[in-house]
Amino acid sequence: MATPMQPEHLTYRDRIDALRATKLAETREKQQVVGAMDRDDHALILPPPDRRQLVETISTSGMPIVDVLLTGYEPEPNHPSGGFFGPRAVGRNFRRLLECHPPYVDPVSSLAGAYFVSFSSYRKTHWSPDFPIPAVVRGGIEKYKILPGIGAQQHFCQDMQIGFDLGWKGILAQVRRYRQAHAPHKVAFYDGLEDVVLGIQHWIQRTADHARQLAETELHPQLRQNLLEMAEMNARLVTEPPRTFREACQWTVWYLIVAQMYNGSGGVGKIDLLLHPYYVRDKQAGILTDDEAVFHLACLLLRGDTAYSQLGGPDADGNDVTNPVSFLLLEAAHQMKIPASIGVCVGKGTDPGLLRRGVEIQFEDKMGIPKFLGCDTVIEGFARNGIPIQDARRRAYAGCHWYGIPGKEYTLNDCVKLNFGPVFDYALREMMADCSITPSLAELWRRFEQHLRQAIHAIAVALDFHLEHMHEVFPELVLDLLCYDVIERGEDASHGGLQYYNLCIDGAALATVADSFAALEQRIEQEQRMTWGEL
Repeated sequence: MATPMQPEHLTYRDRIDALRATKLAETREKQQVVGAMDRDDHALILPPPDRRQLVETISTSGMPIVDVLLTGYEPEPNHPSGGFFGPRAVGRNFRRLLECHPPYVDPVSSLAGAYFVSFSSYRKTHWSPDFPIPAVVRGGIEKYKILPGIGAQQHFCQDMQIGFDLGWKGILAQVRRYRQAHAPHKVAFYDGLEDVVLGIQHWIQRTADHARQLAETELHPQLRQNLLEMAEMNARLVTEPPRTFREACQWTVWYLIVAQMYNGSGGVGKIDLLLHPYYVRDKQAGILTDDEAVFHLACLLLRGDTAYSQLGGPDADGNDVTNPVSFLLLEAAHQMKIPASIGVCVGKGTDPGLLRRGVEIQFEDKMGIPKFLGCDTVIEGFARNGIPIQDARRRAYAGCHWYGIPGKEYTLNDCVKLNFGPVFDYALREMMADCSITPSLAELWRRFEQHLRQAIHAIAVALDFHLEHMHEVFPELVLDLLCYDVIERGEDASHGGLQYYNLCIDGAALATVADSFAALEQRIEQEQRMTWGEL
């Protein structure tokens, strides 16, 4: 029978409203316990009170924060610094975290799973002392305030299709097959990958068991049936690839929460293209309605809070991939009304109806969802760098303001930053302190260019250093599982496992520096007699 607070039959709209209310309550609890967060919220849920440990610490950006840990888990260091480094130690410690992580099942949702803590919270030392930062990089950090990218993680995109095709059993078989082929030289890397997969499988199985246990005491018949379905679905997904639209959404949720827990990764890529075959098959088989599909997608968005997803845009041959799932995902975001990093492609060949619906939802909800992606110019600009146009078209929205070729391209994107302001300031102060020359705009430009080259050189050295050692410090074990050639080559994505390496620099204050040069030039022209000290 139904509980007093629940009708005999819950519509999908009823369930979405209930899930949203739960989400808001969980967010309020985080605000009360943790306080203000100047960072991505993700979909992290606080651990149960009896498994919750609060720790005052310093964030990676240098700000004091309250972090949440899970009692009953402590990583095993393999270094005198107290840190754990390398694929074997990282994989083993992450597996242990997954194996002791409590299961989470909401009877109202169609998809199980959620995560409570971040693996990075347990990394007491984020870079191995065995690999000292080069002096030129340290100088660039101190002098020009560069962010060199050393130790940066996850700013690229896996290809979910690999997981959809293989399932966890297939991925594990691949890891074991190539470990044997590359033994003994790369065994530690494969050991790390295997531990991650085994930890994931253990977590999924325990969650399936938990859903079945909840079903035994659930009074609402509809929710009891839903729990049994989740239990059966997840027990199957421990080993097998997804068969249905709901299973594909569940598989995506598991990968997302594991990747987010591991190192904050959250890009999905072209989700409408990935899910469309399952949608078509289920519709043709008469086992899926659009309302149900919207509900599954809403449950996916609930767990993938910052799951960057692209809708529409071209395939490798330039044909627009907009399909019914593109519109259903927009509708799911519209109904759920929680943060969702969804981008709608805008270009000459994209479906104008998708753009129109996106604009309508933006105005109606006033939540900044969806974003709009200028896909044509991104593709053309990338292809100008010598990348085949087919691969350029495969690039997908996968982060704050960046893209990646799913499973083929390693990028650090907005992790590497050069602030032109400090470079300009240093050049100006140096010139003014030099009593042997007459200050001039030309002299300022010469010095600015010289210091800019030094700052860029420091970043170049840092990137080479990162690519040389990152796999020995904190390899990309979760993303590695769904990338092409990484498992086959036995090389981490940060160390030559992928096809493309596209490392770039985010520039800051460029317009400010340009305006400063222009203002100085104008001032000199207008007031030729003014001294540089007065300027």
